[in-house]
Amino acid sequence: MRSITFVTLSALLVLATAGCDEPAPTGGGTTPSAPAATSTAPSPTGADHRKACADIDGAIRTAQAKVAEAEAIGPPAGHFAVSAAYYAGAAAVDAQVASASGPVADAGAKVADAMTAIGDKYTDAQSRPDKAPLDAAIARFRTACG
Repeated sequence: MRSITFVTLSALLVLATAGCDEPAPTGGGTTPSAPAATSTAPSPTGADHRKACADIDGAIRTAQAKVAEAEAIGPPAGHFAVSAAYYAGAAAVDAQVASASGPVADAGAKVADAMTAIGDKYTDAQSRPDKAPLDAAIARFRTACG
């Protein structure tokens, strides 16, 4: 059981750090610059909107495929794998939501939140959480994409 937990936590750590492209700070005495002031982003163009929708939808479909693979393992070990798949899917969706704006970004964030909530509940090997909120969030996202 310890090895399953270790593998699951290791996988989550790898997934969490996979998109980090910033170099580690060095002790060179430079001070980090302050983040730029945020402003209201302009409305996305049609091409930007379609790309964001396609990227987020791709992350959702990939997560669903990984969850299906993990569910095939069966309880109790499979519950940890399913939980990890939902967490990884939420992270992937969040990464794509960063490039979106407006209703698409909001709907994509709700999908990631729903995936995280299901991942939290799947850590209990005795439960099978309701996926209806996730299905509803995905439907709202696809509606926002048109």
